[in-house]
Amino acid sequence: MTDRPLRILHLTLGADAGGLSRYITDLSLAMHKLGHQITVAGDTGAWQWLFDSMPFPYVQIPLKGGLLAFQKSVRTMRDYLREHSVDLIHAHYRRGTLLGRRLQKVNHVPILYTVHLSHISLKFPRNLFTDFGDHSHVASPEARDWLINDAHVPPERISLIPHGVDVDRFAVADDATKLAARESFGLSADDRVAVYVGRLDQFHPKNVEWLVDLVHIARDRIPNLKLLLVGEGPHEPFLRSQISNLKLQDSVFLTGHRDPLPAYQAADALLLPSAREGFSLVCAEAMSVGVPCLRTRTSGTSLLIEENRTGRSVPVDRVAFISAAIEFLSDPDALRRMGAASAQLIREKFTFQQQLHATLDLYRSLITL
Repeated sequence: MTDRPLRILHLTLGADAGGLSRYITDLSLAMHKLGHQITVAGDTGAWQWLFDSMPFPYVQIPLKGGLLAFQKSVRTMRDYLREHSVDLIHAHYRRGTLLGRRLQKVNHVPILYTVHLSHISLKFPRNLFTDFGDHSHVASPEARDWLINDAHVPPERISLIPHGVDVDRFAVADDATKLAARESFGLSADDRVAVYVGRLDQFHPKNVEWLVDLVHIARDRIPNLKLLLVGEGPHEPFLRSQISNLKLQDSVFLTGHRDPLPAYQAADALLLPSAREGFSLVCAEAMSVGVPCLRTRTSGTSLLIEENRTGRSVPVDRVAFISAAIEFLSDPDALRRMGAASAQLIREKFTFQQQLHATLDLYRSLITL
């Protein structure tokens, strides 16, 4: 181990929208500022602009393609590594790890695989293309247990490092900040504001349609309920049709992709009905601002949700979620109390600086120098 600058190669499937790209860019930018050498390689995607704005190279490879495209990705990266040495490959997605294995024939460096989404299928033939690297990083105890019990990865080859929040950027919202944020969305101080932030994705189900149903069902009990849906994705046309059919245009608002901070600042609660989550940085960010979360019991829940103190959790079930959400949103005093406890928890255990230092320690422990 040494204190010299590290040379890290991130392999990702593509420059796609979502928390995985945020994880790579936030971590890589912080490490770059500390003097480490970072390279990211992957295919193109909706967030190519984000990677292009970074002060480190993004090597474009056709990793989303078929076998011939994969072989081209191997050749491109082997050529790159003959000119640019690295100390460690940090892989994201199973295909990134498979590429990393081929690159180890040129650079005999360890592969760290981050499990961004646990509880994925390991059935044949997917198990033939699943490689968790020389060491695995997980962000939650649920993901660690899944790796051990289902993927049969030895515990000593797994490190738990939760994601962290920049608590200076996601500062606790005071009353004036909250009112200004609401006004920016056309909302009032008297509204009960629920927020969802994330992909509107039909292939990795977030169950966002449950939230639209919630507003419709809760009309009588919480008539001032407003819902902000912050994000973009292929499920958006369906959601627009659902909102129109239920005549909720004055209560449910699709904002598109945007900085989520004003939405957190405007919110009384964050709602996450996902079928699967890797950790939910969105949940941690909202909590940092002072917003409690109601979420389904997915990976990361046990770390962030202290029941009825920082939020609530329910099974992945539509009826259970909507029922719990109506109860959750009906008590503004409890929401404020849980919001304050949420902000405190994030500052104690889940800051970005804690994540950064733990990741650097893990990198150094894996690198043989």
